[in-house]
Amino acid sequence: MAAERRTVLVIGSGAAGTAAARSLAQAGWSVTVADHDRIGGTCLWRGCMPKKSLAHSAAVRRVVDTAEQFGIGVTQPVTDWQTVLAWKWHSEETYAGDQESLFASAGVRLAKATAHFVSPEQVSVGDSVLTPDSVVIATGSAPVLPPLPGIELADASDAALGYPEPPDTLLIVGGGFIGMEFAAIFASFGTKITLVSSGPRPLEMLDPDVAQVPVRRLGRMGVSFHSNCRMQALSGDPGDITATFLEKPTGETHEGTYARVLMAVGRRPSFDALDLSAGGIETDERGALVLDEFLRTSNPRVWAAGDAAGGMMQTPVASYQGRTVAWSIDSDEPHAPDYSAVPTTVYTVPQVAQVGLSEADAQRLGIPYRARVTKFDSLGAAIIEDERDGLVKLLFGESDGRLLGAHIAGPTASDLIYSLALGIRTGATDSAIRDTLGVHPAYCESVNWAAW
Repeated sequence: MAAERRTVLVIGSGAAGTAAARSLAQAGWSVTVADHDRIGGTCLWRGCMPKKSLAHSAAVRRVVDTAEQFGIGVTQPVTDWQTVLAWKWHSEETYAGDQESLFASAGVRLAKATAHFVSPEQVSVGDSVLTPDSVVIATGSAPVLPPLPGIELADASDAALGYPEPPDTLLIVGGGFIGMEFAAIFASFGTKITLVSSGPRPLEMLDPDVAQVPVRRLGRMGVSFHSNCRMQALSGDPGDITATFLEKPTGETHEGTYARVLMAVGRRPSFDALDLSAGGIETDERGALVLDEFLRTSNPRVWAAGDAAGGMMQTPVASYQGRTVAWSIDSDEPHAPDYSAVPTTVYTVPQVAQVGLSEADAQRLGIPYRARVTKFDSLGAAIIEDERDGLVKLLFGESDGRLLGAHIAGPTASDLIYSLALGIRTGATDSAIRDTLGVHPAYCESVNWAAW
């Protein structure tokens, strides 16, 4: 315990900031959290929780639309969009609880004010200037809006979470997690979706066999995909927006008119207001924080966690980084986060999830492996629920049979992937997974089958 370093300022109250603040307060530090925005951060109010709530309502709508297939008569199903939005708010508020009281009960002082560095040692917080022993930058991220002509006509994800009604037509620019999740949401409510991505395929960060499953499913739901494209301009008026994009391989220009245009091309760390140069904190040529392996900035008093640190912008990662940074500060001995078994999920249709190495990773690293695949076409649970277009792919080390990576497309991928992340972390082998029987008929059975 570093008793001589007793005060810490955490800038940001999202998952990373909250984890760091509570951990350090529990260890006996005097902790101040500064945040000028609504307490709770991006995931709670502008990310995971509201988007997953909309995704659940969309899933319910899909169930209703197919109910007669399973013998349940439904007459003229109607979507009450205002109730959908009300449930979203209810989900957020219920999960959030009383954020300010939670900080107070943990012994954390909350300053609802902006913060910026005035020197390498001092930070201005509202009307006060603090000299903390350590600072944690946990200011989250913001959507990227590229500098296109007419970009003011486009929406970012924050706006899409609160559309007053589902648009008749929607152009989504970006084939990553955010774009594919919103495509699934609004296509379920009848919106005609066009999705444009700059890469060779949507979800190019995922295993191609897994990624093509939601592309096929969304295609059947009416989503039109255009890959290898570059946006050129937007024009027109709100509600009647003309978008022009170029197909890079052929040079062909496409033009269409849409009620809404959603830019889902990524997020960037949000720390422009901090005056990092005054704090002696370096950034690279892309404007990202220069961090060592321990998430420490060029100012040894200052650390970063969560989206502000860049890298894997996920809530569990943010919380983990916040706790790890707190551990480093409290022990006065830096600790490096371990990302080797971090699971990720895209809440599209169906869900897709992965953890560990992909085949491309193993090939690039020169690691001999065996890939085992189970498709859902003969899986009992998938037949019962008519979710047969799914799969589990497991990668095992050629020499020792250890689980190296897992890739899943299916309705419960977000739950199945956890056990496989645990398997990677604990060194599970193909024989261990093969000999651990699944439940029948359930989707977990596919994991057991994939190990044979």
